[in-house]
Amino acid sequence: MRAKNIVEVTDFTPAEWKRLIGETVKFKKNRHRQPKALKNKRIGLMFDSNSLRTKISFETACYLLGGDSYFIDIHNVTHEKDGVKRETFEDIIDTLDRMVDAYVVRDYSRQMLDVLKRKTNPPFINGFCEIGHPSQALADMAVIKWKKGTVQGLNYAGVCPEAGSGVLESFIYAVLLLGERITIITPSGKLKGKNKDFGATAARLSEKYGGSLRVTNEIKETVIGADVLYADEWWENTKNFLRKKMGRYRVDDHFLAGSKPNLSILHCLPAHPGREITEAVMRGPQSLIFDEAEFRVYSAMSLLSYLAAGR
Repeated sequence: MRAKNIVEVTDFTPAEWKRLIGETVKFKKNRHRQPKALKNKRIGLMFDSNSLRTKISFETACYLLGGDSYFIDIHNVTHEKDGVKRETFEDIIDTLDRMVDAYVVRDYSRQMLDVLKRKTNPPFINGFCEIGHPSQALADMAVIKWKKGTVQGLNYAGVCPEAGSGVLESFIYAVLLLGERITIITPSGKLKGKNKDFGATAARLSEKYGGSLRVTNEIKETVIGADVLYADEWWENTKNFLRKKMGRYRVDDHFLAGSKPNLSILHCLPAHPGREITEAVMRGPQSLIFDEAEFRVYSAMSLLSYLAAGR
């Protein structure tokens, strides 16, 4: 396997990123094109929280590439009681290193991530650790290319809270890595970012590759010119976050008034119809949301075959 961890979209060069997007579309057209890419390879899916698309997409990808996947529920392993773990993350990972060829990690505590980042063998893919979701961003860009024939020369937009979103931040990086422009709508017209280095990273990518990030609270002027709109889940690490209403920032018919008929609407899922987006929009003619979910399999295949090609 390639000795390289995939933590964020920015771990790739623009050329690598474009190639991965193209490979993902190719897997959409023929998911059986590399049936032995992971032959005799074992992928450990190490998750500390619930997952539908990430878990199933990587399990399916391993199967289609001829490898094996092993799901490891970290909570069942650690048996944490009264704040004391049965086993440390260091011991768990030192053990599994001898049994798997690569990891996919979902770790909201980011303690496992900190251990894994100290080395590149076996490599790991960040399966969303609150900040950053590279396999999601790859699926997002690939479904756009599949639908529109290109990912370049488009007006990208997104709507999210001021605090930011790990998913949407990876999407922003994905756009900037291609030298494209993106406008993010927030209620305050500001975007802090979940990652403390978000602003500096976005500025660096913009300067280096010629793209741009603009943040505004203006809905109409942004939506009218958009070719792609990303609706965020507006997730918060609070007990009652789903009770929070989005008001005029909910993606509904009023929000979309004046938008292009061929506007492509994305949402990473899970969605909460009636809260940040309506059911009618989710299943309407402008939505790519469930195609986007399907593309999670193909992006997983691309990332795993990328790592396997370096063995």
